[in-house]
Amino acid sequence: METIVFLTDFSVPARHAFDQLLTLAKQTAIKKVIIYHSLGYLNGGFYYVGEFIPPPILVDETDIVAVDSKMLLLKQELLNVSPATNVHTRHDSFTVLDGIERISEEGHVDLVIAGMRGNDDNGKNSIGTITNELIQAHLYNLLLVPDMDKAHIFKNVILAVDLMHLDERLPVKTIFHLQELLSLRWYVVNVSVQGKHKAADLIEEQSFLHASLDSLEPTYSYLEGEDFVEKLNVYVQEHNIHVLITVPRKLGFIASFFQKSASKKLAVNAKVPILMLVS
Repeated sequence: METIVFLTDFSVPARHAFDQLLTLAKQTAIKKVIIYHSLGYLNGGFYYVGEFIPPPILVDETDIVAVDSKMLLLKQELLNVSPATNVHTRHDSFTVLDGIERISEEGHVDLVIAGMRGNDDNGKNSIGTITNELIQAHLYNLLLVPDMDKAHIFKNVILAVDLMHLDERLPVKTIFHLQELLSLRWYVVNVSVQGKHKAADLIEEQSFLHASLDSLEPTYSYLEGEDFVEKLNVYVQEHNIHVLITVPRKLGFIASFFQKSASKKLAVNAKVPILMLVS
């Protein structure tokens, strides 16, 4: 893997995400990691939006020193695990999305890693504000890490797909690159949001899916119904899944999983990391 941007605010959710990064670094070679912290937040992490542009944020020098110290510790911890990785630390006063955009202008970003939970209630019932922004923007391959007792070595993976217009969205090259890096066992699950899509109605999309992925020798399954999220969670447990991979549409199933529900318990029921791939 070439370049990973790891997002941290030094919170407990960010620590879980960092542990997953460490585990990933043990599993496969990572050429470059940028540890990024945004100072561009106000009032506990809520950005000003709309036409009003606030003045530049004044950051106390002692805060910057503290951030530098924390980032240096993370850098050293990562280098202890993966000495060959080129590790950079970076902080600025941009919002997270703007900061990542500037990083991507300097070189391609293969993956962004972030904690999934929010801090407003200790992560019990909410998706983080920044995490939700990243999900809605859907500009980068995004690995969202929930609170876990132990980070997962990625072996068994679900690729959860909505077959509608899949031929326009499925990043086949990225999927096979993941297979090359991690030697995964694949479970491909078709998730129908409304529970109305019949197999016969999606023959062309199914044919494309099989033609694209059969060489991975995956196990294919279909989940339908309004309670698909619960069914997906059960599937994850029953098959000892280590990561859930999705290729969301703007209004597809995984968007509905987070959209408008970011503060509800449903959105934080994930027990394994979620990897959202861009097309």
